[in-house]
Amino acid sequence: MNEVYDIEGIAQVLTQEEGYRRYSYKDHLGYTTVGIGRCLEEGVGYGIDEEEAQWLLKRDIQRVWDNCSGQISFWPNVSSNIKETVVMLVFQMGLGGYLKFKKHIAAIEAQDFELAAAELLDSRFARQTPERAKRMASRIAAG
Repeated sequence: MNEVYDIEGIAQVLTQEEGYRRYSYKDHLGYTTVGIGRCLEEGVGYGIDEEEAQWLLKRDIQRVWDNCSGQISFWPNVSSNIKETVVMLVFQMGLGGYLKFKKHIAAIEAQDFELAAAELLDSRFARQTPERAKRMASRIAAG
């Protein structure tokens, strides 16, 4: 039998007691915490389960997509493959980081996807994460 309880009331009180923090912080016991009292320390808190992680990921993807569509000049003129790949790149390095790839972006604007892929591979990003960079460059080259 399921017990009836006032989850909204409990949430309201805990929100008042804990407060909301967008970014992680150390609580009064030194544990990494985020949100409304969500302890992320293994063996102490709940962390996040895979369902929560997937939910957060999908929200992040939508946020990245929205940012890209509003701030990347070539966005309206490229395939969904290019857009999706750029979203994956921006997810990893942030929009500001991606926008530093001037030659890569210029190549995409010119619809020269082979050059855009080569420019991606000629970067610190490719030296830091070579296998991932190869996969992303392959997607870019496909146009």
